[in-house]
Amino acid sequence: MTTDQTEPTTSTHVERLQEVLQKYWGFDSFRALQREAMTSMLDGRDTLVVLPTGGGKSLCYQAPAMCLDGTAIVVSPLISLMKDQVDSARACGLPARLINSSIDARERFQTWDEVRRGDVKLLYVSPERLTQREFLDQLSDVPVSMLAVDEAHCISQWGHDFRPHYRELRVIRERFPELPMHAFTATATAQVREDIIDQLDLKEAQQFVGSFDRPNLNYQVLRKGDVTRRIFDVIEKHSGESGIIYCITRKEVDQWTALLQGRGIHAKPYHAGLSDEERRENQEAFLHDDAGIVVATVAFGMGIDKSNIRFVIHVGMPRSIEHYQQESGRAGRDGLEADCVLLYGNDDMVKWQYMIRDQPSEVHAASTDSLRRMASFCEGILCRHRALVRHFGQDLEDDCGTNCDVCTGDHTQAEDPLVLAQKILSSVYRQDQRFGVEYTVLVLKGSKSQKILQNKHDELSTHGLLKDEPKQAIQDWIGQLIQQDCLKRVGEYNILKLTDLGWQVLRGEWTPKLLTSKHTEQDAGPTTSRSKEASWEGVEMPLFEKLREHRLALAQERNVPPYVIFGDATLRDLAKKRPTSTESLLSIYGVGQKKLEEFGEAFVRMIDDYCRENQVESNVQLESRPPSVPRSEKPANATALLAFPHFAEGKSVEEVAQLIGRAKSTTSGYLSEYLREHELTDPSPWVSYEDTIRIRDAIEQTGGDRLKPIFEHLGGEIDYDTIRIVCQCWANAQG
Repeated sequence: MTTDQTEPTTSTHVERLQEVLQKYWGFDSFRALQREAMTSMLDGRDTLVVLPTGGGKSLCYQAPAMCLDGTAIVVSPLISLMKDQVDSARACGLPARLINSSIDARERFQTWDEVRRGDVKLLYVSPERLTQREFLDQLSDVPVSMLAVDEAHCISQWGHDFRPHYRELRVIRERFPELPMHAFTATATAQVREDIIDQLDLKEAQQFVGSFDRPNLNYQVLRKGDVTRRIFDVIEKHSGESGIIYCITRKEVDQWTALLQGRGIHAKPYHAGLSDEERRENQEAFLHDDAGIVVATVAFGMGIDKSNIRFVIHVGMPRSIEHYQQESGRAGRDGLEADCVLLYGNDDMVKWQYMIRDQPSEVHAASTDSLRRMASFCEGILCRHRALVRHFGQDLEDDCGTNCDVCTGDHTQAEDPLVLAQKILSSVYRQDQRFGVEYTVLVLKGSKSQKILQNKHDELSTHGLLKDEPKQAIQDWIGQLIQQDCLKRVGEYNILKLTDLGWQVLRGEWTPKLLTSKHTEQDAGPTTSRSKEASWEGVEMPLFEKLREHRLALAQERNVPPYVIFGDATLRDLAKKRPTSTESLLSIYGVGQKKLEEFGEAFVRMIDDYCRENQVESNVQLESRPPSVPRSEKPANATALLAFPHFAEGKSVEEVAQLIGRAKSTTSGYLSEYLREHELTDPSPWVSYEDTIRIRDAIEQTGGDRLKPIFEHLGGEIDYDTIRIVCQCWANAQG
């Protein structure tokens, strides 16, 4: 094995990478952290890359591999994932191959011959095969450019998908100490990242950790209610589009699949109880758009690189926030909008606890903690995007504004939250702090169940104290008290206990925030975000559908998934710009040289015919850029308008947040709207003179009003909300 590489300058690296991106993928720019990660690899430095699903993680090792001499070895955990990755790479013109149990001896010999001749740039293998002595011996005879470990979180016992075979990869470092090694994952806490570096023995690893936020995803987290209606609302909204429905148990998968099929929906099941052949066939049907929906347990997903999944539904709470981030993240990998709907109930915790009951004590404790964190996320009153990234040690400059149930005003402040909280906490105390959520709800509702009568809890002063409130609302309030650390779940049965803060609430020393969800069993399904409306602007829908049909026909001819031909993002760009020459086709996002040569003429002819027949303008000149769904400016919605009169009185953000029942960060955003709409230039009612002067100086020093550079220039001493207020006033003053 040889690994010597030349040492060109960083600018040379970038120029070469840009050529490769345009030639093979049709991209004219890098996504966040891609350039930095790629140049680190071209410099031969060990590198750890953490980018969210859909963030261009695979490109980070594929593009450098095309720039380096020799073959890059890519470790991938699943045969299905390898095949999908190789199909997609080869469709772009990359010389990629795989070696696994799905190919026979003749194909393996042929692949090794190609590797020895230098005809393979990317060789995909499993960790089990890579660590075999015979394979390592063969590897010693060929030039290898680098080792790329995909799904690297599998190596960590702290990760959510630990695979013991990944631990054996350390032998590669021992056998080839000079070989550059790189690790890639979409989901890793700081603890998992440290474990990856340690287990792979990465040397002075360069770490590139992107934002865990997926702004194109619309998160809706709701109590189950009428689950069937909620699911069909989502499916109807995304008629003709692909989606995944996750269930906790195999039985639930089979039940929901049967229900969907009974209503004429082409759905396929996927779980460990099916044969290998059934799982393979069902996955292929989904990838090739022969089945629009797959109903699955968490066994499904890692092998899926399908870019145009438009919705993910969880019928039941996932087992951890890491699982939720990865499973929901399978939607919208193309950067276009997608819906993530989580339907949860108190019984979900019970199901998971039964499934993890036989884990070793240390692992069981960690799993239980993960479940409780997930439950707190479901019950939380913080912007879903912000709550997710905070779990991974990051934060956002602002709440999402329009892309989650919390920020779209789906909740109202409960009346007299202090008294309400005291009633709930008092009941927990009078029940001797020995019961869980469901039992406490029954007591507060005034139930005469046998267990309550046996315990004589019908005689408690809190019995029936909330009899006129909906059961779901009481469950939500208890969850919010847990999330605000007034209550905690303890023990195997998740018994409720008061915390120190809970006692303060009982004494009237602190008032928690309690919100009531507007969602009832009669409510409609998920809303359409403004980002979705914006992403379709200018797209000729009939043309888009024609292009989809043609793509499907091409995919069926070649026996590959349709998105391997072109992704939905590319089809939208085609239907928006409507190029009528092969030369102009290269300005379209996702059209590289090979795809231009193979498919360009047919697509251009179809677009030209459509524009002529329908008298539609062609060759619309728009800037070529990767499609994205940026955060829209928050509209002056009903809740924001409620806040405006309070701001006019000079009330603080904290005061207004309490009055309107919103998070402080959300209310700060409403203040920015108020300042903008009224064109105010004086922040003094909300920001001190000293802070205003410091922030204005920072604006001048950093050359603009972007929040993060200002925050960093100030050494983190002034929070984002305060900076935002001054920046808005400064912008108003500039006219």
